[in-house]
Parts: sequence; C-alpha cells; structure tokens
Amino acid sequence: MLDDLPPADGPDLEWARAKYKAERDKRSSSGSRTAYQTPGTGIAIDLRDTYIPRIEREPRSEQVDVVIIGAGFAGLIAAIEMRKCGIGPIRIMDTAGDFGGVWYWNRYPGAQCDVESYIYLPFLEETRYIPKEKYSHQPEILEHAQRLGTHFDLYKDALFHTGVTDVRWSDADRWTVKTDRGDTIRSSFVVMAGGGQDQPRLPDLPGLDDFDGHVFHSCRWDYDYTGGSHAGDCTKLEGRRVAVVGTGASAVQLVPYIAPSVEHLYVLQRTPVVVGERLNKPTDPIWAASLETGWQDRRMLNYSTLVLGGKQDEDLVDDGWTHATAELASVYGGEKGESDASADAAAEAAERADLRYMEKIRARIDRTVGSAKAADLLKPWYRYFCKRPTFNDLYLPTFNRENVELVDVSGTAGLERLTPKGFVVDGVEYPADAIIFASGFASDLSERKGYELVGRGGVTLRDHWRDGARSLHGVLIHGFPNLFLMGTVHVGLTINYTEMMLRQGRHIARTIELVRARGFDQIEATTEAEDAYVEDIVAARTADVEFHASCTPGYFNNEGMPVKRGKGLTDTVYPGGLFAWVDMVTDWREAQGFAGADLR
Repeated sequence: MLDDLPPADGPDLEWARAKYKAERDKRSSSGSRTAYQTPGTGIAIDLRDTYIPRIEREPRSEQVDVVIIGAGFAGLIAAIEMRKCGIGPIRIMDTAGDFGGVWYWNRYPGAQCDVESYIYLPFLEETRYIPKEKYSHQPEILEHAQRLGTHFDLYKDALFHTGVTDVRWSDADRWTVKTDRGDTIRSSFVVMAGGGQDQPRLPDLPGLDDFDGHVFHSCRWDYDYTGGSHAGDCTKLEGRRVAVVGTGASAVQLVPYIAPSVEHLYVLQRTPVVVGERLNKPTDPIWAASLETGWQDRRMLNYSTLVLGGKQDEDLVDDGWTHATAELASVYGGEKGESDASADAAAEAAERADLRYMEKIRARIDRTVGSAKAADLLKPWYRYFCKRPTFNDLYLPTFNRENVELVDVSGTAGLERLTPKGFVVDGVEYPADAIIFASGFASDLSERKGYELVGRGGVTLRDHWRDGARSLHGVLIHGFPNLFLMGTVHVGLTINYTEMMLRQGRHIARTIELVRARGFDQIEATTEAEDAYVEDIVAARTADVEFHASCTPGYFNNEGMPVKRGKGLTDTVYPGGLFAWVDMVTDWREAQGFAGADLR
C-alpha cells in the first residue's frame, strides 16, 4: 500500500509514479461521477441571449461566396482574411447578438484570458489599439472583437441571433445553409468557425430536476440572480449558500469574485488544478510608445517558438507558459535518441523535470493556504500537461476565508445526487440555495453544432466521423467539397489560440484564391489523402495516448479513456506543432498544387 507521505527529502520518481497512479485510479473508479449529460437531455440550461435583445427581421434568401459559421475570433479572422484576398460577398452567422464568441457568452465575474493580451488580441497594429493590461479581462476582449467588426466593416455581413439548422451540399454543387430565422443562404464555400467554449456541459447527476434552488452554468451567468458585474460585488448572493461545481479555468477565476458576497461557498472539486502565478500588470505607456511596425507578429512568433520548445535570444512575453516550457521542453519524451536506451533516458529525464516543476506548484499551495487539510486537497498529483494549467493570484488565498469550504468529490461515491434542498457527497447532504456549474463545455464537434451537416451523397459529418475525426490537414474533408474547418483537430498547436486561427484563416482564404485563379470552382480531399493524413496522425500520437492514459480523468483524455471507439488517436492535433503545420500546408498550397485534393 502506498505511503501517502512523500519521503522526507521530497518525492522521488518511484514514489511519485505510485502516487499519481493512485490518484488517477481513485477518480477513474466506476463509482466516481465522470459521466456527462448527452446534449439535449437532462436539465435544461437557458441558452438564450440575455445580453442583447433579439430584433425580428424578415427571412433572407440569397446567394453569397462564403458562409462563415461563428462570429468569435475565428470567424472574424476568416472574414478579414477573405476580404484581404478579395473574396466575397460573405455572410457571418452566430446565435449571439454580436461578435465575440466565447467572450460574448462567458461573462462571469473575473473572466479573463490566460494568454498575454498583446499577442492574444489579433490585429492590434491594424486597429491601433494597445490593451490596458498584460492579461485582458472579458469586457476589454469583447470590446476588441466588436472593434474588429467595425474597423473591417463586417457588421453589414453578419446575421446575429441566427442559429444554423441545416448545412447541406445540394445538387446545384453548392452549399445550402438554413437557419432558425427562416433564412436560406446558398454559398460556394462554408467555413466552420464555431469555437468550443460556449455550449455548456453538465454532469449526469440524479436529482438535477428535483433541486428547488437556482441552477445555472458559468457560461450563461445569471446577474439577475447574483447581482454585481464582471468586477464582482454580487450583493444579491448575500445570505445565500452557493455551490460551485468544478475547479477548472472558469471556477479558478470566478470563485474569488463571489466568495466575499455569499454566506457560505462550497467549491466541489473532483481533481485539483495546477495554479501558477498570474502577475498581471497595467501596460507601460513608455513601452507601448516604443513599439515598432511588425511588433505583434514578432511577439507572436517569439512566444510560440518558445512554448513549442524552440530557442530564442529573448523571452519577450516572459510568463508562466514560457517559464514552464523552459523547464519542461522535453515533457513528452525529449529529443529522439539513436537507440531505445537513449529515448528511455530522455523520457525519464523529462519525467524528473516535470516532478521538480510540480513540486514548485505544490509548494506554492503550502505557502498560500493556511489550512493543511485544504492545502492537501488542492495539490495536483499528476504531470503538468495532464490538464490545462491555470494562472491566478486570487484563487488559492480564497480558501483562507472562513465562509469558503472545499468539498472533495473524488471518492468512490463522489457527488452522488442533488436533493430539493442541496447536494449529497459521500452520503452527507449539504444545504444550498444555488448551484453554479463550472463544469466545462461540449467538446465534440457534432455535439457543439446543434445541426446536421450533410455532404455529397447524403453522408453526414456525424457518420463520416463515427470512429473519430478524419480530414486532410484539419481543414478539408472527403465528401464535403468546399467545406473548411477552423479549430484544433489535426492542426498544429500552440498555446495562443488566436495565432492558430490567424494561420488557419490565411491558409483557407489563400486556398480559395488559388483554386479560383487556376480556373476551378471546387476543392475536396481525396479518400487516399485523408486516410494517409489520419494514419500519420495516429502513428505519431501513440506515445501521447500512452501519456494521457496515465493522467487523471479530464477532457484532455476523454475522461480517462483516450482511446474510445477509435477516438483519441484521431481526435488530436498535428504532432509537429504550429510552424511545421504551416510549412506543410504552405508547400502543399503554393508548390505542390494541392496534391491529394480533387479540383473540379
């Protein structure tokens, strides 16, 4: 049996491996609550827009060049890049009432981006805007999305409060897009630019419909119930007992902002999260005035090079992400050696580096949290990249408040059920007036869309991806001509999401431009090219699947099952990273003449 106390001189590798395995197994047991509701079932979360009133309008029947589904940063970038390539007219659709995407919907107190604002907010030079802080809060990010819409004259192309109900390749060799407003839009091209952090995911809990109190999800924050604003001061919560379910990025940000207002706050934690230092600060006006043309692209390049394990003479961003990468550059096994022995040695060296870094994370908890019991519960026992790390300077000190209680739901029974007056954990009932789910988002593309996407011959994307995602370069799909994807599946990864979208948006717009310049109307991945690309993804990611199988359950590893019905190996990123992906698709587009794609 594992001794739960590490060796006196700190945890060694063997002890840590056993501890990590025990913590994973505890949360992976059949009795633990790791299941989530199937979309459209269980308790209903109100997804209507309460921020901007819906304006009634007549249905549209029109023909455009490109339909872009999604009006967050991905959709904005796609539209802007289309404009730069002279492609249009375009039509942008979103269920929200304005541009912004995830930053339109997620307005909970304390919402903030964990990537530096100077590289996260796109087109800063074009719009001549400098963010107020190193890490922007939600209102400023939403304002910038709206700024892009105005600066690039995109509002006239947008249909807000418009939900897509059907996307279908028609006999007329074009896409027909139908909406819940009665619109019928025919388009030569469709760009899927919907993000993955707007459709709430809820635990599959008994009794959800029996609870007499108030229930909502963090991405549909109910200020009518809580009072206050993004800055906190939720005075309507005074005298109430509130439970927050989840301890991921959203909970880490919102918990400190509502804790001062409530009578008692329960934070229900299945798995503790890594919490690094944020160290936010106002923008230095002298530094801002010194910036030269091209500064944002250089800063993005510097950052992504470093977080992907590359070398730079200077760390321009100098944050928790780049610091972690500097110590954990070989976290997935390091440089490939000439023999199995050298590869194993590199993997062990990476594991030891990871352990040293995680010990720093756990030591910070001991320094910050006064209660030894709470501190022990808050310590993450897994490797650094098993779950997405967070950065926050307010979350850990919140557990020093007398009215904040950390409830461990990692046991065999875990969070068992809700009752009319509260919730039950390991047989004990806790009274609550409100339950706020900070339990993440629907991650599967077919779950998020909420509509059927039908390609040639009536084949649906759901069927085509039944055993996992299939694509060429994460952009084109066989059987779905002129359909382009934007997202994280099968493309090169970097921490800065908007840089990924910039690279993808430019690639898609340039592809359409070149296809037309060669006198063609359609482009589609061939079966052979799609199969070969997916096989390469699978072959390269086998080691990652082994890594994630050793991790505690979470959305990174499909709740502890990184391979399920073929998924896990296929539903992943391009292994070479962002720059290798960009080089690959640029060569494919500019030099290889779209090898592996049918042009018609």
